[in-house]
Amino acid sequence: MRVLEREILDRVQKLDELQQQQVLKFLDAFIPKTFDAETWFKNVEQFQAELHIKYGTDYTVGTQSLLDELREEASWPRTS
Repeated sequence: MRVLEREILDRVQKLDELQQQQVLKFLDAFIPKTFDAETWFKNVEQFQAELHIKYGTDYTVGTQSLLDELREEASWPRTS
């Protein structure tokens, strides 16, 4: 183990449990999150099923309709 790793461990061991949990939460922000493709596909399939129930299986939205909607949303006054 490197000196820096040992120093980090020594300092963390001196913290109480709540402080250690806070350190762990802080460190989680630095670890890249993995992408779970299986969960993502399940969510997509569920969303598609909901759309099919609401609009039917033959309903489609064209590209122009999507662009028009985006332009309309972007034209609203911003309140910040």
